[in-house]
Amino acid sequence: MALSKYDSTRETTNLARIARAILGPCVDVLRDILTKEITPPELKKELNKYPNKYRISQHQKQVVKNGDYSKFDISLLYMFLRNLGSIPEHKNKWGTNPDPYDKSVSANIERIRNFRNEWGHFTDLSLSDSDFEQHWKNIFQTVKDLEGYLGATTVYQDALNNLKTCCMDPDSIQPYIKKLLLVEQLVTDITDLKDEVQQIKKTIEPASLNGN
Repeated sequence: MALSKYDSTRETTNLARIARAILGPCVDVLRDILTKEITPPELKKELNKYPNKYRISQHQKQVVKNGDYSKFDISLLYMFLRNLGSIPEHKNKWGTNPDPYDKSVSANIERIRNFRNEWGHFTDLSLSDSDFEQHWKNIFQTVKDLEGYLGATTVYQDALNNLKTCCMDPDSIQPYIKKLLLVEQLVTDITDLKDEVQQIKKTIEPASLNGN
């Protein structure tokens, strides 16, 4: 009988390793960078002082107030690292793909955000060995460069080396893939909701003016 596309194979394991790398070392290195730039108490003061500078939801505000960077996801980390102003933006500017040869801190922060977005929209449930090796190389180099900025530590590089070859139970593969897809879907849903609210406002405002 032919293998179901939902069966655990080497290719689905490759994708799960990518998901674990993004949701693990990639997020954690951004958390360490944010810690280097500003402490949780200072970040709360920053948010209170400039409430309009950071466009975040009430839930995200509560996460910030709790002062635990381990609860920050990539979107929240990226938003603060981008807007605090302490990290110079890369040559192509924040929010755009960095030059492949740009090794600046902001370029690598941008790459991690792009990893999340790219794999969050990934429609296949598997990844060939050759594609895996290329993507893993990009992820590893990005984390390596950011750890270089943090200091002499290789904690996250070591974690990636372990993730690349560690044994993965078939039952653990799909949850990592689903989690990565779910994170991106939540971001997409929130963005779509904001767009819908803006459209409703545009519809209501002219009607209100006409009523007056």
